[in-house]
Amino acid sequence: MHVTTVLILLLQLSVILALSRLMGNLAMRLHQPRVVGEMLAGIMLGPSLLGLVSPDAYEFLFPQGSVRLLNVLAQVGVILFLFLIGLELDPKLIRDRGHAAVVISHASIVVPFVLGAALTLVLYPLVFNDAPQMRFTAVALFMGAAMSITAFPVLARILTERDLQKTKVGALAITCAAVDDVTAWCMLAFVVAIGRAEGLGPGLVTAGLAGVYVLVMFFAVRPLLKRIQAVRGADRQRAGGTLAVVLLLTLASAAATEYIGIHALFGAFLMGAIMPKDPSFVRPITERVEDLTVTFLLPVFFAYAGLRTQIGLLDTPLLWALTGLIILVACLGKFGGSAVAAWVCGFNWRESAAVGVLMNTRGLMELVILTIGLQIGVITDAVFAMMVLMALATTAMTTPVLHWVYPRRMFHTAAVDDATAEAEFGVVVPVARAESGPGLAKAVALLDGPKEKRVKLYGLHLVEPEAREYLGLPIAARQTADDVFGPMLREAALLDLPAESVTFRTRDLASDIARVARAKRADLILMGAHQSLLGQAALGGIVHRVLTGADTDVAILVDRALPDTPRILVPFQGSPHDRLALDLARRIGAKAGAGVTVMRVGNAARKASSDADGESDGVTQWIVEDSSPVDAVLRHAGRFDLAVIGVGEEWGLMSHLFGFRAERVAREWPGSLLVVRKHQPVAELHPPTRAGPDHAEQPVAVHA
Repeated sequence: MHVTTVLILLLQLSVILALSRLMGNLAMRLHQPRVVGEMLAGIMLGPSLLGLVSPDAYEFLFPQGSVRLLNVLAQVGVILFLFLIGLELDPKLIRDRGHAAVVISHASIVVPFVLGAALTLVLYPLVFNDAPQMRFTAVALFMGAAMSITAFPVLARILTERDLQKTKVGALAITCAAVDDVTAWCMLAFVVAIGRAEGLGPGLVTAGLAGVYVLVMFFAVRPLLKRIQAVRGADRQRAGGTLAVVLLLTLASAAATEYIGIHALFGAFLMGAIMPKDPSFVRPITERVEDLTVTFLLPVFFAYAGLRTQIGLLDTPLLWALTGLIILVACLGKFGGSAVAAWVCGFNWRESAAVGVLMNTRGLMELVILTIGLQIGVITDAVFAMMVLMALATTAMTTPVLHWVYPRRMFHTAAVDDATAEAEFGVVVPVARAESGPGLAKAVALLDGPKEKRVKLYGLHLVEPEAREYLGLPIAARQTADDVFGPMLREAALLDLPAESVTFRTRDLASDIARVARAKRADLILMGAHQSLLGQAALGGIVHRVLTGADTDVAILVDRALPDTPRILVPFQGSPHDRLALDLARRIGAKAGAGVTVMRVGNAARKASSDADGESDGVTQWIVEDSSPVDAVLRHAGRFDLAVIGVGEEWGLMSHLFGFRAERVAREWPGSLLVVRKHQPVAELHPPTRAGPDHAEQPVAVHA
């Protein structure tokens, strides 16, 4: 049977995609980045495993001459990948970085670069002697650049999967990695130019053309892209045409840099970097390019790199010793340089070690650089294999070593100190939509108390990772924190309300809302009742989990045009939740100059109420006879603008699913509604016991 070239290519692609997906999933099960599994899949398909175990199968699957087609697809994939890296690069990470980030990012480049260049003194006579045409200068510069790289996408993905990218250490590592990315690609362009140049004259020509190219990109192409954004904006119907124009410019930019002599990948990266960063413009482009690149083209690149990796060339103890030396120098330069710089900048040893571990990850970016080095003839096949093993080792060690030196419990949102917690009434406000922010800020402002304990708003925006997300933290493709918090913070400023914002990625919204409230020593979690948080039921979904699981007082606001001076009703039967409702209602009444009416319903209304004693001061007592507390509340709803209801069985708000009765109150109450739950420590819910006459443990008291 005649096997055509097309059939072989289709078979190769099928095997590559299947094995890449399998190994990527396995890596994630082992708490490793997916890229580690995909890199291993590429090596497994190459001469290092398949060619060794089954030479016939290897020869059938990858016959001589067929690999060049994979190379073409791999190069296209890497060009698009570098475009995405530039597209996701947030200029603010570089422009607005602080002193610590400046010092650490420079140290994390300079130290490994110097050590990598120095290592060449040892390696050059031992493993480069079979290629005398390789000049020492080009080799030393390339080894320094290869040692200096940090895989920004892999680092960001590790932080995203552990919900650490908005912690102090995580944010610092992201910033330094972004700076490293830009610097490393500039260095690599210089190294490639030197490696390809034949003499001083051609080198100067390459440098001059590169300068002209950069000027054209910034002063001609960038304004053109801004005009395209202004004309097309978020028009989804024109997204296909916009994508075609952007891809055309990307390919033209890559072709220009390839012609100049600084490699096509630099052109793709710079094209992405100068793109406008408006999410409405960028996201449709990112979604379309990323899906194809990540799912299809990058596994092809891994396979191509694996086919070029010949671990069998490392056939002597000396070569394996040199491989270990390369890994050691790589870790010493990147980890050591970053960690020492962080320690000098005032971080403790655990934080410094965590930054060093994160900066030491290399992943896919290292493979890209090594492939370039092999293509331009700066490194040998044996050195390529050594460096691939170094990339795998430094990437695979990141997660376990990070867990050891800086456990996840230490990565938390910065907590407030005791003095601050005592001096403020902290309110954590999860914000899912920008338009809900101003209303929530107004509600928090109504809780403001005396100057000695003013209210403080902590806006919280949590983002759940998408299944397609491969690049880590696509900053440009999603709403920024400013987009989400801007309306709320502006409203808070108008109300003279102290506020700060917190945003990070999460896989468990309810748990992380509670965690931030605990870290901030908050007095209250205030959530808005809208479908993006609630799910199908008004008090279901995430709201239900926070209400029942947070170890902080919780309030749910159903905002139906709450007036500045609301008439407030507090249905009251004496539970701890009712007392919290009354306390919050008093705060609102005192701030807004509004009256508070306490309604007692049913048998509880007949009690001699020590509970009611001392609860005057602008609070009106109202006793209502009714067999149904909910009916009584709804019957008098027209007299009030706001009801503050404590969660309790008396009001039908403690059913298993917060279902029918709670839904009825939320649905039929015409004004605004504040449903509150008082956090009760375990000691209160399960009181101490005492021994009875038969020495059995008997409960002292049980809360109703």
